Amino acid sequence: MEKLILIVEDSPETLELLKRIVENSGYKTIVANDGEKGYKYAIEHKPDFIILDRLLPFMDGLTICKRLKEKPETRDIPIMFLSILDTEGDIIEGLRCGADDYMKKPFSPDELLARMETIMRRYKKSFDNMNNLNNLDKSKEVS
Repeated sequence: MEKLILIVEDSPETLELLKRIVENSGYKTIVANDGEKGYKYAIEHKPDFIILDRLLPFMDGLTICKRLKEKPETRDIPIMFLSILDTEGDIIEGLRCGADDYMKKPFSPDELLARMETIMRRYKKSFDNMNNLNNLDKSKEVS
């Protein structure tokens, strides 16, 4: 099954570039050009990964990230900020609000994909380990 990537970016040029990069790597995409749509799409579609700008109309990226991480149904969706806000304070603020990674614009497409794939691989391992523990607990109950 194809992984679904949500891209939330208000610059049409950057949005189209990200969409092309991600789709050319074999992923399906959903795109949103403002924060409200991005938040709504994340809740509705529960993507496998979110690439999120910080500076967005209607709802900023930090607010989206915090709200998604507070909801049980979306808190395990990995989020990467991709932003022009690039001070050490900006990066720390983004990571502390719940993001899994933070990249600065301009960005390298290869690095973006490598980081995205690494994070999704870690989440899959975590999920698999959790399932294995749950299955082990269930087998002890049956014995």
